[in-house]
Amino acid sequence: MEFGLNSILDAVFGPLFYVVEPSKRLFWPFLISAGVLAMATLYVQTKQFDLKRQLAALLNRNYWFNASTRIDYGLVFVNNLIRLLIVVPLLGSHLAATILVGSFLQTQLGDAPTLDVPYVVVGLLFTLIFFVCEDVSRFGLHALLHKVPLLWRIHQVHHSATTLTPFTVHRVHPLEMALYYFRSLVVFAVVGGVFIYLFKNKVHGWEILGVDCLGFLFNALGANLRHSHIRLSFGVFERWFISPLQHQIHHSCLPQHHDKNFGTCLAIWDKLFGSWRPSNIREPLQFGVVRSSR
Repeated sequence: MEFGLNSILDAVFGPLFYVVEPSKRLFWPFLISAGVLAMATLYVQTKQFDLKRQLAALLNRNYWFNASTRIDYGLVFVNNLIRLLIVVPLLGSHLAATILVGSFLQTQLGDAPTLDVPYVVVGLLFTLIFFVCEDVSRFGLHALLHKVPLLWRIHQVHHSATTLTPFTVHRVHPLEMALYYFRSLVVFAVVGGVFIYLFKNKVHGWEILGVDCLGFLFNALGANLRHSHIRLSFGVFERWFISPLQHQIHHSCLPQHHDKNFGTCLAIWDKLFGSWRPSNIREPLQFGVVRSSR
């Protein structure tokens, strides 16, 4: 009964504690790093530093509390409730799925060959392969959400945001949330299961505060500015990594920006499929959905 009660409390009130969970993009150090990067970006762009003005803009009630952001806040709680009480019980946990894949490989293929690979190398390989598989799978699902009319109907909930804040990352239809959970489950289970089969107890990933180190660094280096109005570009590094401004272009209503920059971290997938767009723009961006159909 206690476990059931804790699960229900986590489902209902869990988002209130995202700011202290290193696995969440809303973890307080990530919010602080985003604020510092935002101030630095504004200083470079305006050639002046006005702390009072910047703090006033940051604390503007009209930015944080409007018709668009209220939907963001509501969906944070709704999706957390549905994920923990319905999606996870139906699809299972990442750990259980990983063990299932490892057991399947053991049953079907027999004992894996003995691989004398140093512990640290196994950790590096797992971290890099998982990161790439995670990133390409996110790109693929994101592109499908735009290209398949039925999926676009649910994904446009995310694009309907007219004000972008760090909470907008949680502004997704419950069905889209379930699709992303299933994607994450499959990627983690397959990569983890294969590594368990091949390397047994050597399997581990490089972590920071118990979180995959590359994902942690992604969040620490301005991921929260992807959903913001701070035009942070990576300059020449956008050839390899998607910048916050490139993702803002993805949210833009302008016709020339439609279906651009589907990627999360790496730019290679957008380049391969012709959807990459650099952030060399001067026109102001307007966010929201202006198309009624696809």
